[in-house]
Amino acid sequence: MWGRVIEIMTAVWLAASPFVFGVQADPGLLWADLGVALLICVLSALSYWHPTRHAHLLILLVSLGLIVWGRFAVVPPTPPHQNHIVVGVFLLMMALIPNEASLPPRVWRERPAGEQVP
Repeated sequence: MWGRVIEIMTAVWLAASPFVFGVQADPGLLWADLGVALLICVLSALSYWHPTRHAHLLILLVSLGLIVWGRFAVVPPTPPHQNHIVVGVFLLMMALIPNEASLPPRVWRERPAGEQVP
């Protein structure tokens, strides 16, 4: 589940980035970044619950939206929109990581203790 933790940390960065780039005076950009960050946090957190364990895959759509928005909102992209592109590409990579990536394969975990491999 370390991938989900990194997604949440990236969402925190996205929420803080309007203040870092000094665009908090633009309410549209500020609320859009805060809304997208909240959506990423919710989808990552839902992945911890077993019935919605694949919710993090919806972050792929969110990240594609960030990339498109960052690229085509202003031509050429300003630093806040370049940040959207970078965050979107990073989230594309993180969302593909399975929840159980740091665990051994399921077959190994289900084998009774002491059973020998043929």
